[in-house]
Amino acid sequence: MMEIIQASFPAKSVGGDVDYRVLLPPDWKQGEQLPLVVHLHGAMSSSASLEAAKPLYEEVFEQGGFPRAVIACPSTPTAEGFYIDWPDGAAWETLVSDEFPEHLAATRGPFTATALIGASMGGYGVLKTAFCDPDRFTAVAAVSPAVFPGETPESVPEANIPSVLGDLHRAMAHGSNDPDTYVGNSVHGRARRNADRIRSRALPILVDCGAADEFLLHEGAEYLHQVLEELDIIHEFRLVEGAGHVGPAADARTRDAIRFLGAALIAR
Repeated sequence: MMEIIQASFPAKSVGGDVDYRVLLPPDWKQGEQLPLVVHLHGAMSSSASLEAAKPLYEEVFEQGGFPRAVIACPSTPTAEGFYIDWPDGAAWETLVSDEFPEHLAATRGPFTATALIGASMGGYGVLKTAFCDPDRFTAVAAVSPAVFPGETPESVPEANIPSVLGDLHRAMAHGSNDPDTYVGNSVHGRARRNADRIRSRALPILVDCGAADEFLLHEGAEYLHQVLEELDIIHEFRLVEGAGHVGPAADARTRDAIRFLGAALIAR
């Protein structure tokens, strides 16, 4: 059985302590050199999401589809969070992309590779992180990522930005509606800006979304798929018929995303 540990650390990037959970392989020993998987949770959630995912990681690991690895999830806020660096506030993207992995390397490393996985808001977070600096990562898997069918504040239909998605939509421009800031925080914008690096890295990318997503995230996922195809960026796109944002298919899809990361980590 894998062991899960809850801890916290003082994070300069956000000006306070950050709670997190770490999932360790059986009989883990300090100094064992393993890959790191950063697992980002969705909106209105916390590092407790790793507790729910633990049986899925264990199942794929026991089947031989996932290597010995350190898996870690930090608790991040939704409002004034969203895995975004705020100009006059906390830098949540810097936390998950830099400071958190550095803390883990010092306490649980050194690591041989780093992969990213996230769902919903976490899917947005892992894609924007991977596309910002693709050379650092071995693979990225996004399940029902919070991405939109448009690349500017004005081009996203109102139907696609209800409730918390509208908050994310505004947060991407730091509440200013500035198109340059929006594009800078956009998964599509980062894919376009760093397309050459993503292609040369041959970064394994999974985008998975239910075709019946209640928040219409399948429309954003399909738009991203089209952008990646336009940019000739190799990726795996799964549109799961009948599946919603949550529901009976959610565990199976998360399990498949874990297996996708596992294959990339085993093959590296």
